[in-house]
Amino acid sequence: MNRLLTCGAAALLLVACSSGSRRVDPDVDDELGGTGYESGDVRQISDWMVRSLQTRLPRAADGSAPRIVIGDVQNETRFMIDKDLFVKRMRVELNKQAMGRLTFLAREDLAAVEAERKAKREGQVTGTGQKALLGADYLLTGTLSGLSKAREGDRSDYLLSTFRLTDLESSAIVWEDSHEMKRVGEAGVLYK
Repeated sequence: MNRLLTCGAAALLLVACSSGSRRVDPDVDDELGGTGYESGDVRQISDWMVRSLQTRLPRAADGSAPRIVIGDVQNETRFMIDKDLFVKRMRVELNKQAMGRLTFLAREDLAAVEAERKAKREGQVTGTGQKALLGADYLLTGTLSGLSKAREGDRSDYLLSTFRLTDLESSAIVWEDSHEMKRVGEAGVLYK
């Protein structure tokens, strides 16, 4: 009986582990078709924007490293996509490559930051002095736009990805760039 249970458990484990998935290079086409953004496009577009922004990286008014807060990315395409994939990847790459020439502010973590600051000030945890929350110098935003057409099961999608950096004092756009592509294929692929 023990042997039967052991064999049964091993068989279930093999079935569970062999889901048929395999790891592939995110820059390689997955051959599933479709005319929307692919993982390689997200990587290419974010790399393009990082290189472009680094060439025009502004300084803060006082000459220090500019502080950037990430704003919203608008998705105006027909595709359901995690639009924040672009700015998340841009932020990571800029932080790796900029070497102190800019600072991103974690506004998405503001509640946790404020709770920790309060705990420090109330003596619940130790801290290294009171600091003011940093204000941002620039706002990074983006828009994903598309022009789609279809005929008899075939689709064509023109996709324009634009990103910009806005001065939060003057509202001047200090950097902006775009990336465009067009894909043609069969309709019917579901994007999530």
